[in-house]
Amino acid sequence: MARRIGIRILLGLLTIVAVVLLTFVLQYVVPGDPARSIAGPKASPEVLAQIHARLHLDDPLWSQLGHYLASVATGDLGTSYSHDQPVLSLILQRLPATAALAVAALVVEVVIGGLWGLWEGLRPRRSMLLATVNVGLLSMPVFSLGFLLLLALGYKLPLFPIDGGTGPAQIVLPALTLGVLGAPYYANVMRDSTREALASAYVRTAVAKGLSRRRIVVRHVLRNTASPVVTLLGMDVAVFLSGVVFVEKIFGWPGIGQMQTEAFASLDRPVLTGTVIVAATLVVVANLLVDLVRTAIDPRAASEGL
Repeated sequence: MARRIGIRILLGLLTIVAVVLLTFVLQYVVPGDPARSIAGPKASPEVLAQIHARLHLDDPLWSQLGHYLASVATGDLGTSYSHDQPVLSLILQRLPATAALAVAALVVEVVIGGLWGLWEGLRPRRSMLLATVNVGLLSMPVFSLGFLLLLALGYKLPLFPIDGGTGPAQIVLPALTLGVLGAPYYANVMRDSTREALASAYVRTAVAKGLSRRRIVVRHVLRNTASPVVTLLGMDVAVFLSGVVFVEKIFGWPGIGQMQTEAFASLDRPVLTGTVIVAATLVVVANLLVDLVRTAIDPRAASEGL
């Protein structure tokens, strides 16, 4: 187990380094001059030259990369061009809002997807209506459902506020957008795991002992479907951190996703890179925690990949 955790930590660190390198290089593909974005369109060449010198924008790429990696190693993600504040401080201010949205969306998709998949798994035949809904949701872009919910439940039927903010009422629509689109994945995993568990020898033994259907489902089926569901939860962290950018922008949710779009518009490279580093770190940590939880639920998972 210790060897497995050590390998995961090492691979996670390599992943974060690779993400930093790729993100840093890709920023130079984006057209535009950060100095012009900072000083404004009417800035003189002298002012632009001063900003270039202060931010080392004219240094060779490898020199800028080395300087940035040295700063990241000490926990310094740089200073925002637009806000003139430490990037890590800005991210920590926005991170709780994104975390709250992610947790709410996870609850929505696990409850809806889990009940949906369990119901289908216990049926002898798959519902064609639910199968059609499943395919429709899987093929729908996140921003399409977001605008649809915003129009239907925000404008036509003003059930929820659309003025942004982080209140309980404001979180409903963005959480539904992310959660409903993620529910089919959980439904598929839950359905397949349920049918596999029902066909297993231990369930046949429980039936032969005369146990009730409810006890068999709760004690044997659900327990053995928990491991794949937990694995999917770890993968969802990466999915949320990519889809949350659109959702937060649509609903005015003040998280790191909205901050990323603002940083992209203003060519705020430190903020862009910093948010990507924090997101990659969260994904690595989440997957490590998922491995530990899976091992606690199902000890057989400890031998996977060894």
